[in-house]
Amino acid sequence: MDKRLLAVLMLIIAAMFFVGCSGSDPDDDPEPTVLLKSAVSNVVVGEVFEATLAVSAVEELAAIGTKLIYDPYKLELVLMLREDAWLTSGGGTVQQMAFNTDNTAGFGKIVLAIFPAANSVGDDTDAEHAIAKLRFKALSPGQATVSVSINNSLDSDLGVFNSSAALVSGIKTENLTVSVSASK
Repeated sequence: MDKRLLAVLMLIIAAMFFVGCSGSDPDDDPEPTVLLKSAVSNVVVGEVFEATLAVSAVEELAAIGTKLIYDPYKLELVLMLREDAWLTSGGGTVQQMAFNTDNTAGFGKIVLAIFPAANSVGDDTDAEHAIAKLRFKALSPGQATVSVSINNSLDSDLGVFNSSAALVSGIKTENLTVSVSASK
């Protein structure tokens, strides 16, 4: 084999190796997520604390349905407020399909849609975009978890939907757990 041809092949192989290694790692890409977070992780019985329902790395959102599930002996959902700033940033308006609480059964349900759907919003970064502000009252000591459910097979309103009304797959959820103590 000609030395020049061999040198060119070696350069091509080296370039392919370095280009492959220098690109962004797909494992570093943020995962589409519906999450619940709070600035506090410890509360006292009787204390009211705030949490935020948000999404991150969702490329296209025209509707979202979530169910927040909690132990009604540990927590009471006392207030839910919509956060429309990001949802309306594409020029659409927010239609509230469901926004209700059942403290006896221990859940809150939020279903919001953007109209027209062509004005959907999206962001493939790990920036968190608020959908709702929630206030919970701590009722009894122990660990209290609020689970975020977007399981469409259990309830057809749940999930993240794109502008074609198709369910977006691969969305993960992040729950919130707070530690409730009897006193300070």
